[in-house]
Amino acid sequence: MILSRQIGRHSAAPILEKTERADKNGGDREVNSILKFLGCGAAFYPVLGNTSAYFIKNNNLYLLDCGELVFHQLYERGMLTRYDRIYSIITHLHADHVGSLGSLISYTYFVLGKKIRVIHPEESVRQLLDLTGIDRNAYYFEQCTRYESDGIVFEAVPVRHAEDMNCYGYIIEDGGRRIYYSGDSYEIPERVINGFLERRIEKIYQDTTNKVSSHRSHFPLSELKELIPEELRAQVFCMHFGCDFSAEIEQLGFNNAEKYLAQQR
Repeated sequence: MILSRQIGRHSAAPILEKTERADKNGGDREVNSILKFLGCGAAFYPVLGNTSAYFIKNNNLYLLDCGELVFHQLYERGMLTRYDRIYSIITHLHADHVGSLGSLISYTYFVLGKKIRVIHPEESVRQLLDLTGIDRNAYYFEQCTRYESDGIVFEAVPVRHAEDMNCYGYIIEDGGRRIYYSGDSYEIPERVINGFLERRIEKIYQDTTNKVSSHRSHFPLSELKELIPEELRAQVFCMHFGCDFSAEIEQLGFNNAEKYLAQQR
């Protein structure tokens, strides 16, 4: 496994700074302090789309996961032609997280004449794309646990979600400030929760469920409220909803990714 890659280092305002700017093509203004979402639903709750977050830096699009509905969302919003480069950071290989990655690669390569960059710690994502007929020359693949671009560092953190698949969250650092994005996970790794409680990680975006089951795959809200002090709950963004339990999330003082769904252009 390749441990580290870095490209495209440029000086720019950190993505976590609380500033707004319009992209150079007159698109939607980006609030860089909080991730935006194309969807925040679970696999069996398509009402809220596939959970996928994004941010912009130096007119480059950084996309966290690319489920079945994500390519359509990107196309409909005109986001595929608006930005110079597209980076797809993958947490794991369930269909609601990679289901339209092949379409995204094919469209950008054959229609737009450019290659996206796919980032994942394991070769498995490339093998999956091979099986769906995606030419390896149509995209760049970075197999690594640490990736740097535009001064942003993505560090893959192993998490527990499915017994038959390795899954990852990401600590994302920009300008010395860090957030954590869980992907799908029924835990928050110890180093992440300790970093959050010690304020070395500013925000947590956490896969959350309102159900408790002996077959664990997502993090129960009932456990999250025991783990996170009330004064820090506004910095925890619940996501990947299997149903609508927003009222319960907000009553407990947690933030809700549904509030940050990107608007149609």
